[in-house]
Amino acid sequence: MRQERGCAGVAIVMAAVVTLLASGCARATGPQLTGAASDPALAHAGPWADEFREALGAGISSYEEKILADGQITTAEVEDVHGRVRACLADSGLGIEYDPDGGFDVLSLDGKYPDDFFDRSDPVLRACEKQYDEYVTMLFEESRRNPEKQDEATITVACLRRAGVVGKDYTERKWRAESDSGLVSFDEYDERAQQCRLDPLGLWREP
Repeated sequence: MRQERGCAGVAIVMAAVVTLLASGCARATGPQLTGAASDPALAHAGPWADEFREALGAGISSYEEKILADGQITTAEVEDVHGRVRACLADSGLGIEYDPDGGFDVLSLDGKYPDDFFDRSDPVLRACEKQYDEYVTMLFEESRRNPEKQDEATITVACLRRAGVVGKDYTERKWRAESDSGLVSFDEYDERAQQCRLDPLGLWREP
């Protein structure tokens, strides 16, 4: 069963970031330092330091805290996180397959999928993620695809133009409007469009 929590979808990540920042603002009592300046240990996180800092203050597990504390997430750490989630789910007869492009499939190890499979499996998944992966995969994928946290409209429209998906008259304003409405004027399932959504800067994904 396909689930999208933890994938590299911009809307999901932005919602999570807004939630984190909102919770941080609620605790603010005076002028606050932001980014790596507020915690030198997060210097490796660069423009994503605020998101790392807010995640660290969100009551995560000690295991996840150790991974995020230095402001960087390695591929080996992500693989270890996924292995632990997989082992956790297996204790309840569930499996998980992670898509390299983001997202995952939750599986029944006995191959049976009753009508209430999601209702039974999702709480188990959430409990396993609470132990190991509330933020690691999300922060890894988002900082990988846009390490300098550039404006999404700017980098996506530039990519779409380079790829020939849209013309020069397709503006960033139009992309924002279409993203908000969910109705785009180009073929969003075109592999070139998918490439621009997942890896607009061409940093990690093979077309």
